[in-house]
Amino acid sequence: MFEAARLHDGIEHTGALGGLLAGAVIGIAMAVAGAALIVCTAGLGAILLGVVLSIGAGAAPAMGESWGAARTTPAGDIMQTGCSPNVFINGRNAALATQTTAKCENHPAPILIADGSTNVFINGHPAARKGDKVTCGAKIGTGSNNVFIGGGTKRYLKVNEEVPEALRVAVDIAIIVASMGRAGLPMLTKGLAQGLKAVAPCALKVAALAGGSYLFGRFVAGPAINGVIGGFSGNPVDLTNGRKLLLEEGETDFALPGLMPIEWSRFYASDLNVDSVLGKGWVLPWEQSLRRNGSFVYLIDNQGRSVPFVNVEPGHSIYNPYEQMHLVRTQGGHCMLQTQDNIFFYFGEVPNDSKPVPLQRIENALGHYLHFSRTEEGTLTDISATGNVHVHLQYEHPLGRLTSVKRIVNKEAVETLARYHYDDNGQLSDVYNRNGDSIRSFSYNDGVMTRHSNALGLDCYYRWETIDGQPRVVEHWTSDGEHYHYRYDFKQRTSWAVDVLGRELEVHYNEDRRVTSGRDYGGEHYTIDIDENGNITGLVLPDDNTLTFKYDHLSRLVEETDPLGRKITYKHHLATTLITQTTFPDGSTWKARYDSRGNLLIETDALGHKTEYLNSEDGLPHTIIDATYKSKYLWWNSLAQVVRFQDCSGKDTHYRYDDRGHLIAVTDALNTTTTLERKPDGEVLRINHPDGSVESFAYNALGQVVSHTNGKGQITRLSRNARGLPTRREDAKGKAVAYQYDKAIRLIALTNENDATYNFAYDNSDRLIEEKRIDNLTRRFSYNLGGHLTKVEEIGYGDKGEQPRRSTFLERDPIGRLLAKLNDDARQDYEYDDGDRLLSIQRKQTDTGRKLGVTAEKLEFTYDLLGRLVKETTPQGALTYDYDPLSNLTTLTLPTGQHL
Repeated sequence: MFEAARLHDGIEHTGALGGLLAGAVIGIAMAVAGAALIVCTAGLGAILLGVVLSIGAGAAPAMGESWGAARTTPAGDIMQTGCSPNVFINGRNAALATQTTAKCENHPAPILIADGSTNVFINGHPAARKGDKVTCGAKIGTGSNNVFIGGGTKRYLKVNEEVPEALRVAVDIAIIVASMGRAGLPMLTKGLAQGLKAVAPCALKVAALAGGSYLFGRFVAGPAINGVIGGFSGNPVDLTNGRKLLLEEGETDFALPGLMPIEWSRFYASDLNVDSVLGKGWVLPWEQSLRRNGSFVYLIDNQGRSVPFVNVEPGHSIYNPYEQMHLVRTQGGHCMLQTQDNIFFYFGEVPNDSKPVPLQRIENALGHYLHFSRTEEGTLTDISATGNVHVHLQYEHPLGRLTSVKRIVNKEAVETLARYHYDDNGQLSDVYNRNGDSIRSFSYNDGVMTRHSNALGLDCYYRWETIDGQPRVVEHWTSDGEHYHYRYDFKQRTSWAVDVLGRELEVHYNEDRRVTSGRDYGGEHYTIDIDENGNITGLVLPDDNTLTFKYDHLSRLVEETDPLGRKITYKHHLATTLITQTTFPDGSTWKARYDSRGNLLIETDALGHKTEYLNSEDGLPHTIIDATYKSKYLWWNSLAQVVRFQDCSGKDTHYRYDDRGHLIAVTDALNTTTTLERKPDGEVLRINHPDGSVESFAYNALGQVVSHTNGKGQITRLSRNARGLPTRREDAKGKAVAYQYDKAIRLIALTNENDATYNFAYDNSDRLIEEKRIDNLTRRFSYNLGGHLTKVEEIGYGDKGEQPRRSTFLERDPIGRLLAKLNDDARQDYEYDDGDRLLSIQRKQTDTGRKLGVTAEKLEFTYDLLGRLVKETTPQGALTYDYDPLSNLTTLTLPTGQHL
């Protein structure tokens, strides 16, 4: 039984919030002390630290909240408004849930009683009792001493809890970040993660290595990264299992700036069964979930993959080196994922019932967040971000599909960011951007994608067959001439793609569907070594040269070796991917220092010159002190955009943005302003210059420029094909340049303003092998197995039909550096240092060259550790160069000794 609540009965708040914050301070302090301990004792404090965290640091906030919740203080009382007009208890009006108001000293009106009896009603409204909550989070603290109202308790109105769940998440993350010296909570079960892998590899794993490695990008051409090494073909098809993919990088519908930006992108894979709001095969980044089943926890990630983790007890974490991600379980039993760049994906409690728990929040080490509001059924309705960024999702489709995303300001929709249309089966058929343009369209058959089109009408088609019980793409073509046929041998783990030119790509892959070897369209062979964590440890190139890569226990790249045996090494900040030191083959070293939250504090170049960064609490640099001890200053708005910049001379530049976050005005140090007018999606329509001149631009639906009008009113027009490539450029005088492509999308002809045409031909590796110029000169090019140019042949055409020829031969070392250039006149030899900087060029004339007056000559070059040219020696003497710490040339000394 509960004491009946009446007019003027008191309400009270607990000290739960204060207790949580006090516990957080204690927990963070303990975590910091533990982190310092492991740093200072070279790891000897790890066991002690684990004990401290398990019973102290991690538990301190919850203990503080529990302690505070047991202590209450009066906060106000029940008001007359909404009380029963004709039912009195002890001579006072009875209080009613959903109707009666209360006054709280800590919160503004209106405040209503939220809880009430499940089966006792007064004037048709639930009766309120002592202990029932009001909407501000307080509870009714007093009631009748002799009238009791029965029934259960039901919450009729939403209650703002005294301790917001978001704050608990922030505290958990703060403690983990504070303990970064030991990479988070105790990993007592780390070894159990070995062998746990997703059913399919991340579609961008190879590209991630290419982006983080000096050597990979240098020695492997872009098409090979996605094709023969990544296992993709066309637009694209996954050759390891025949599925159709659309990657997030090409499917971004909008992006909103902020301290934690909202980047809205879609991912499609034909083999996915994720229950997406966009239909079968699609997944949005916010549709991630965790489910627990016995001893395992399964993540459905942003590519719809099922990623397994071993379940851990509260207060512990486990690291999955294959995915480079921690599963963290807080002292309160809540689950979150922690990436190596300290992004936390919070899911809350995950019961052991194999039911998916959706993502609730994404937060970084600085406390910037994306918060996801959902219905009781788990449907995402709103995303809010640091800086009062808010978007609302609308579902106006009979199957519950997402139909639009709107930007919200002050609880009002101010613009539509994206719209989605669907076919009769509820599959995504059309995407519209914030300009209102149709930017993507799709067709399906039997549940798989058969066509997709871009904003300009480029159509990509797919034909499917059922092979080994699953639909696979067997043919793919485009409206502009691309065409592929696919074959699969799943027992041998081998696939083939034949393109429109008859060239064949072959890939072999392992049980994890990672490519281990392949033959590219031009016949180049690659062999890939992969360790148990999915890291590429070796790459044998087509010329049999080898790149090797080493990783630490967290799968971070720590060393790479080129074909000459030269090494580049990396050191990292704590357990993150932030690099604190890079050492190059020439001995030069770049260093950086970060604070515990990952903010860059100091970077030091190879000569010891330092640049210092002073940052705000948001992690944004407000002061930059350069190597000459001069300072630059920056001011930022709430969306992490620079609004003012002051250079080292004290001159200011101001920047202004519209309500969409687009830059619309720049005011320089002379107080002159340039303004920009933009389309809703950001394309610049007009630039209004301070002198009154105006530039204007027009765009196609893909957001590409198709015309430019300069300040004099002169118009340059650009025609593009359905792929967005230029086909014709016409200047203000009507002079035009035309471009022509073959079915492999290679430029084969360029016609200039005088109607003269350059023609180009390519080999099967898409390398230029012939150029026919307008002056009747033909140039032919030859390459070695490494793809490096080794011969240039020039063939002229005289007035009398003669064809003079000139050949130049290029000798190269295993990494492609030019060692010698030879022709009929001379031989030139080249020498390099370990930084690949040219040290000397020595020319030796041939007998033919001597007769033509060619002389022997040697040029020598000297550099400092930053790679700056400091001395150039010629037969006429030496030039020397002096620089300041910012690499500005300060003195040029001539061979005569004169200084400039």
